[in-house]
Amino acid sequence: MAMKRRQVAKHVLKHGESGQAIALFALLIPLMSIFAVLLMEYMVTASRQMDTVAAADLAAHAGAMEVALLPDGTIYATSDGERIAAGYFLSQNLPYASLSSVHCGRMYDRPACQVNAQFATPGWLLPRKWIEVHAIGYLAHGVTREDQ
Repeated sequence: MAMKRRQVAKHVLKHGESGQAIALFALLIPLMSIFAVLLMEYMVTASRQMDTVAAADLAAHAGAMEVALLPDGTIYATSDGERIAAGYFLSQNLPYASLSSVHCGRMYDRPACQVNAQFATPGWLLPRKWIEVHAIGYLAHGVTREDQ
């Protein structure tokens, strides 16, 4: 009985596992490739998000500097704030991002400018979609464009 088990074990080891490495490679190579593409798509999306947030934040702070603050505390938007904020965003030349809206004036009882933008994901493996980004730049006390 023990002799028969040894013969069966030798037969299985000798003939039964032949070609398993090829089958494993045939499964693992495509799976690893898909994982690598997903990882690249995530990294490119994160990079695009950081670039769009930076451009929107820059534009919001530039627009906030154009908000007028009178000595009596009255806050009002000048006609140049939204135009300047849009100009700052568009000057970044981000081909995957677009400016949605700009609003400058009083926000939460403070002089500020809000910039809304969106950017497209790469869409290599997952479907392409647009992601919204919102940035608010507040006017620091005593800082206007004339003070610089």
